[in-house]
Amino acid sequence: MIKVALIGCGKISRGHLNAFKTIDDAKIVAACDLAEANLKAVCDETGAAPYTDYKQMIKELANELDLAIITLPHGLHGEATCFCAEHGVDVFLEKPMGIDSDDCKRMIEACEKAGVMLWVGHLQKYMPHNVFVKSLIDSGELGELVSCSETRNCNYFSDDRPRWFLSKKMSGGGIMINLGAHALDKLKFFTGADVAEINGGVHIRDGYDCEDSGQAFVKMSNGVTAQLTLIGHTGAIYETVALYLTKGEIRINRDNSVEWCGVDGVFKKKECDKTPAMTYQIQDVIATIRNGSKKPVVDGAYGLDIVHAIKRLYGDEK
Repeated sequence: MIKVALIGCGKISRGHLNAFKTIDDAKIVAACDLAEANLKAVCDETGAAPYTDYKQMIKELANELDLAIITLPHGLHGEATCFCAEHGVDVFLEKPMGIDSDDCKRMIEACEKAGVMLWVGHLQKYMPHNVFVKSLIDSGELGELVSCSETRNCNYFSDDRPRWFLSKKMSGGGIMINLGAHALDKLKFFTGADVAEINGGVHIRDGYDCEDSGQAFVKMSNGVTAQLTLIGHTGAIYETVALYLTKGEIRINRDNSVEWCGVDGVFKKKECDKTPAMTYQIQDVIATIRNGSKKPVVDGAYGLDIVHAIKRLYGDEK
């Protein structure tokens, strides 16, 4: 049995709990959170031992654990990851990896020194509709990928968003480091390349130190270009992705269906598997541990590339 500790029992943990229901040989044996209600809910559901101090949990259970899943606020990722690494525990870390590049580099170095796995939770490559899109791109049927465009509108500063998301010190930024990280992950998956150049700007919301909207113009290391527009102060909910190829076009709709056409301009449509991407992701993480591998599909260098790109957009890094 693969034994897992969960550090953070907030909203994102629900996806992890559901994923573990699909895996017979892995179990969450311990969980930690300062919020009593969140901790109790997770422990009642899983039978995990409850903790309010993750350092105590890791110290006591390090010899038994195969993995720690960290779902803490972004500003706490670095300390928790390094602590787990120092105690020899492999880490799965929710995205974005950290609040800046130095934060990410410290985690990479700590995990490399300890010889533990560091898997960053970017999950675009596990989304069934993206997997289908990637297969269309790689088939060559529509020619070469040239450019991408993504537009997303949402109420980013909604009342149900935890307040730490709206503090740059804890979150690393606003909508771009959170939702923009998904967009860049998608680009990296579709292109198989890193971010070479990024320019644009953001709008800082009054009374806050992080942005409610932003626009980025991106060039990947293989020459593919992209435009990302994220708006977080509107009542309209809208999300669309368009990919332009030399012999056609691909569109990803908000319901995750995919439409594509060739040079004839006639679109076909596919309804994709609705299984949550996190389920496939966690299954892959557990399979990697089961097979004795320390090679994550999404490693620290991948997570660092995304964080560094966003911090360049902010003007915080060069």
